[in-house]
Amino acid sequence: MNTRLLFLPFTLLITVPAAAQDASSPLSPLFECRQISDESARLACLDAAVDELYQSETSGEVVAVNRSDIEAVEEATYGLNIPEFRLPSLPSVSLPSLSARPSSDIADAAQARDSESDSATSERRVVRNEEGDITGIEGLGVANLDRDAYDRLIITLQNGQVWRQIDDTRVLISRRQSPSDMTVAVRSAALASHQMQLNGRGRWFRVSREE
Repeated sequence: MNTRLLFLPFTLLITVPAAAQDASSPLSPLFECRQISDESARLACLDAAVDELYQSETSGEVVAVNRSDIEAVEEATYGLNIPEFRLPSLPSVSLPSLSARPSSDIADAAQARDSESDSATSERRVVRNEEGDITGIEGLGVANLDRDAYDRLIITLQNGQVWRQIDDTRVLISRRQSPSDMTVAVRSAALASHQMQLNGRGRWFRVSREE
């Protein structure tokens, strides 16, 4: 699905175009109205443009989303083997509208991030490069640690993510510390792989996200 976005300070307007729709911004009519010198005509133009935008939002053709919610989805999908999710390009993902419609993937991701931020043990920090792509996330709370038949770690995070160790690095875990008191850092590595570190110290080991 092709989508068109317009960046505003706090929100995004996302247009889901029809097959024959042009490539203009959904706010173009509003901007064009500003060029009208006659005050009465300009006001009438603005009223008509706002009404058209409202109708487009109500029908679902235009969707308004907080930028922070979009970033929450980027964080929630970090490490998954899916088409790259980044701003401003948004591949297939459910989007909410300003109307009172059911919750979406974006809303769920934002709620999960907010819940994790409220955790007493969470010191989550998202690391991005100059292009805005996520290169790592630190301070992710751990829910459970397990080992598979090859003695490799299976890490379940408090946000529901599951990561599996895929190398043979021996990772030592203190039996005195509960997994729920631990945090991990995940970072991007070569060839679209990822590495993880426990509690901000020790050796980095290669991981793959399963859920």
